Amino acid sequence: MFLSHHPECSKFEDHTLKIAGLKLCIGCFIGYPTAILAFLVLNYFSFINIIPVQLSLLLSIAFLSFFFLSPLNLIKNRNTKICQKVIIGIGAALLLIWIMELPNLKRTNLYIAYNTLYFILLILNLYHVYGNLNKCYRCGTPFDWGRCPGFCSIRKRMEKYNLNNFLNDLEGFSQKIIVKRALKNKKFNNH
Repeated sequence: MFLSHHPECSKFEDHTLKIAGLKLCIGCFIGYPTAILAFLVLNYFSFINIIPVQLSLLLSIAFLSFFFLSPLNLIKNRNTKICQKVIIGIGAALLLIWIMELPNLKRTNLYIAYNTLYFILLILNLYHVYGNLNKCYRCGTPFDWGRCPGFCSIRKRMEKYNLNNFLNDLEGFSQKIIVKRALKNKKFNNH
């Protein structure tokens, strides 16, 4: 659950990849490490001394804008999603490098970098949570993760390690959604 945090469902297949038998979230295991590695490599090779500082900012904006391919539904498969996460990670690294070169005290630049990264991650994660919940909402067992086949292996692991299965607590919520959806469809069909 902590490695992929996506249900094992066909609707989420392109959100994960398998490595050594483990399902891993593409965003977490491609995007974040790429950003960290790119930042370290670009810093090590003094990238900021090779190109003008402003170009670093422009490249970071261009690379980070690849995020908008997702809301525009232009990312259709796993390979393009992986490439997108790599590009976004490099964009984040370039932005951090640009921030660290601002003519402020290093402490001030670190504060700006932290808050900027926090804001970027907040937007990215809110978008992904919204998208994931929207997919679950349209499913036949909306948010009934205690019965959803996509959460079967997670439930088994929770049971194996004697963890509280909080997923079962969502059954009532799921039933309310199903009833609400049926009423909405009935009203729509009557008109």
